[in-house]
Amino acid sequence: RAVFGASDKSLLAAQSGSGVALSQLAWFDRQGKGLGTVGKPDVYGNVFIAPSGKSVAVSMTDIASQNTDIWTYDLQRASAKRLTFDPAADSVPIWSPDAGRLVFASNRTSFNDLQLKNSDGAQEEMSILHSGIDKFPNDWSRDGKYILYTQDTDLRFLTLPELKSSLFLKAPSVLRNGQFSPNGKWVAYASNETGKWEIYVTSFPEPRGKWQVSTGGGEQPRWRGDGKELFYLSSDDKMMAAPVTTGANFDASTPVALFQAAPRQPVPIYDLFVYDVSRDGQRFLIITEVKQAESAPISIVLNWTAKLNK
Repeated sequence: RAVFGASDKSLLAAQSGSGVALSQLAWFDRQGKGLGTVGKPDVYGNVFIAPSGKSVAVSMTDIASQNTDIWTYDLQRASAKRLTFDPAADSVPIWSPDAGRLVFASNRTSFNDLQLKNSDGAQEEMSILHSGIDKFPNDWSRDGKYILYTQDTDLRFLTLPELKSSLFLKAPSVLRNGQFSPNGKWVAYASNETGKWEIYVTSFPEPRGKWQVSTGGGEQPRWRGDGKELFYLSSDDKMMAAPVTTGANFDASTPVALFQAAPRQPVPIYDLFVYDVSRDGQRFLIITEVKQAESAPISIVLNWTAKLNK
């Protein structure tokens, strides 16, 4: 993409660019102060921090081919590794509890199915759930027994190693962003059943009881590593935090705004999570938008009509 502006016959201003909205993986503390970045500006989606906190998985779209693949970043070595190479769109990479594997969605069979691959790239992908409807992984329980995923508007879970699929929640609305609590007894999720997105919690594996956590809109819930706090993005992109109790019973206190986030706005249907949080709840990794003006300088050409005649 190129943008031009001319002034009679003497002055031409030109700015080039890819035409694609670039984004950046950026760290923030609980006050919204920037703490550095991960990788270079690119087209990112669905960021997930490994349980160890040492790596990050993300889906990344190549600007030239428009192909989406799974990449991982080693935070200690500051190195990147591409994990998928299929021409299909591979997205939403979810870590296994030991960080040894990743489950992700791929539309290589016309529908988004669930694929599994070792995080070191040593083996080929393995299809673990195939059907004629789109599916996207949401979370992997800490005990390794369940993978929570969305299918159409429902939340379902896959039991391992049997690979048995079961319905978890079905509602006359859209359900997404399902997240297991650290102890595996609860699931936080987003639903638009009231006409706007809100955060709810219910028990797992049998959904008994229902608690609304957000009060003014909310999406993309994330648990603190000890299960004592639940984060989410409000409808106006504030990073919210609600103290919670996740023992035999669930209870949530009034959410408070931590800071005004500026995430890149989700675009495709598989763009489920634009941020993740460290296990201690002190740092947030957010996919932020990179303004084109920051990446494409303006060039000034004098006497440009004369140059055309040469």
